Amino acid sequence: MNLEQRALRFHTRGEALIGIVDVPERPLARGMLILADSTQYRSGSHRQFTLLSRLLAARGVAVMRFDRMGAGDSDGESAAQALDDVGAAMKEFFIHVPEMKESVILAPGDAAGCAALYAAQDARVTGLALLDPLLPRCPNAATAAAAAAAGEPAQVAEAGLRYGPRSAADRLLRRAAALGFPIRRAASRAGREAPSQGVAPALAQALAGFGGRVLLVSGDAAPGGQDATRDLAGQYPRSRRVEIAHAGADARRSAWRDAVAFACASWLGSW
Repeated sequence: MNLEQRALRFHTRGEALIGIVDVPERPLARGMLILADSTQYRSGSHRQFTLLSRLLAARGVAVMRFDRMGAGDSDGESAAQALDDVGAAMKEFFIHVPEMKESVILAPGDAAGCAALYAAQDARVTGLALLDPLLPRCPNAATAAAAAAAGEPAQVAEAGLRYGPRSAADRLLRRAAALGFPIRRAASRAGREAPSQGVAPALAQALAGFGGRVLLVSGDAAPGGQDATRDLAGQYPRSRRVEIAHAGADARRSAWRDAVAFACASWLGSW
């Protein structure tokens, strides 16, 4: 199947965002928007998002990936209104692929909360693929409300973006502190606190308003990481859980990247 790759430049809150959309010759009605987490940009760690986009586009699935404000090639600084970035990207996606009727959002790590919150307000989003989901880190009122409803303090972890000086961790921390969010230091992957004690309740709350399907991909070797996705799968009846041992959201080995890609492709074609 012939593929066309288009570079995109669109705007939100007066800043230019950069994205790429892979368009198949005959796009299917369901596409995928990739939302990078706070440690990645549109190519993904070890080009995981690029490879996933190509695999899905070859199967007829249009895929868009983009740099959130303050990341990669996009303008501005890391901002609290990440949901606005998702909304602007989704609007652009449907403009460039008019054959699409619906989209899923793929979100690794701390992007899972943003994806769930956005999906609940956009009927065109019919599915969420969450890779090693973490506690939502988008410091906004919706996330704070979700955390409060789950009986937890809203927190923002220190996690500087790896790409580009605009997205340095200190800017994120200053914004979060200005909004009154308590700051904690992010633990290393090996020593991260058990997500099942905090991540699953908060993310389950964010998912409460979403009626679509959910894919939970677990590859985190840290204690409690797999338990968190098991908890979420138990709380959300329209979910499928796939465990890829030791892959993690950053998928450093090609075999792990392939396994994640094929899990997503299989799930997309199953409903």
